[in-house]
Amino acid sequence: MRLINTREENLELAVIADKISMPAVALEPAAQAEVIKIVRRVFEERDEAVVEYSRDKDWTEASAATLRVSEAEIRAAAETLDAADAAALRAAIEHVREFHQQHVPGDHLDAAEYGALLGWRYTPIESVGVYVPAGTAPLPSSLIMAVVPAQAAGVSRIAVVTPPARDGSANPGILAAAGLLGITEVYRVGGPWAIAALARGTQTIPAVDKIVGPGNIYVNFAKSAVAGVVGIDGFYGPSEVVILADEQADPRLIAADLAAQAEHASDSIAVLVTPSRALMERVEASLAELLRNLGRADTIRRCLDERGAMVLVRSLEEGIELVNLVAPEHLELAVADPRGLLPKIRNAGCILVGADTPTAVSDYLAGPSHILPTGRSARFSSGLGVLDFMKRSSVVSVSPEWLAHNGRHVERLAEMEGLQAHARSVRMRMGDDG
Repeated sequence: MRLINTREENLELAVIADKISMPAVALEPAAQAEVIKIVRRVFEERDEAVVEYSRDKDWTEASAATLRVSEAEIRAAAETLDAADAAALRAAIEHVREFHQQHVPGDHLDAAEYGALLGWRYTPIESVGVYVPAGTAPLPSSLIMAVVPAQAAGVSRIAVVTPPARDGSANPGILAAAGLLGITEVYRVGGPWAIAALARGTQTIPAVDKIVGPGNIYVNFAKSAVAGVVGIDGFYGPSEVVILADEQADPRLIAADLAAQAEHASDSIAVLVTPSRALMERVEASLAELLRNLGRADTIRRCLDERGAMVLVRSLEEGIELVNLVAPEHLELAVADPRGLLPKIRNAGCILVGADTPTAVSDYLAGPSHILPTGRSARFSSGLGVLDFMKRSSVVSVSPEWLAHNGRHVERLAEMEGLQAHARSVRMRMGDDG
């Protein structure tokens, strides 16, 4: 892992933050141009383009008739799932649903001056598309983390797209999770053409109102290209964990969590920030021992070599400042008083408080969605939740008495902007038709 010492390197913390983070959507003009071409073609040719891209990239026997997974296949996946796996998926669904149901907002309407009523109401988005990656590590957990808050919000139609294997099969774990969630609309389609199909609609895949879920850089570019045609949740780049630790932290646990993060993919980001040089040395030794017995050790080593880092800071306070600049997807607080430190953390997608709380528990079961802001976007955005699947409408009702007291102000403001019809629409209600 790279070693960065703020005590010796004359670098501003912002520069170090740049060194250990990565934007969710990097500037890659060639890839962007390729994705825009794909999106335009799907918009124009619909099923024909989706099938051609699917045959070329995923499954040579793809056809419009086989894009949708049958309900019988979804049921069979759920029914034949190993009992322990089924119990784990049900437990995850239960915990995630219990968490998100607490966040369903209520409508509000209050009496205001002169008999006016002002407030808001929430309504669910009618249809949502969920993208579920299915590469070297298929993610049924991501399906749960996207679908459950949508269901809690009251979304009536949820369509799932997921890349097929080379033989055209959809991942059985993803299908089983869909079955347990009551999802019946699943398509074996991945990549930018899946995003474009959900956005515009094809003869086989009806359009949705919003698209959510993580994906690779090509999926992110596609989401960027269709934003405005449909809603999107955000751009999710390589997964990230930053561990802020002091000298009392257990190096074996930190090594285990860094390795867990690194096994996602070789471009994941795994960082330790600590004021303790001794802890860094012990973590390094623990990692070397741990990697002897892990199945994805090559991926982990590549990630730690290329994207991993240990940052030696002058103090825990400097570490907090660096963390807030990095705004990581996951932040673990492996310090003596983690709850005392919590109020000082301003920017993080998910904060894991205390040595007994690894990122894995939030990835799978704790409750909050693991679809979280990456690439320092936690500075201005949040993890996926119920409100991402709802719309807020303002509600306004005024009375003749309200107009008598305030109508002239509205009229003057409209005239200041040169909008005479606006002003007249108010005058007419005030009994002045001139």
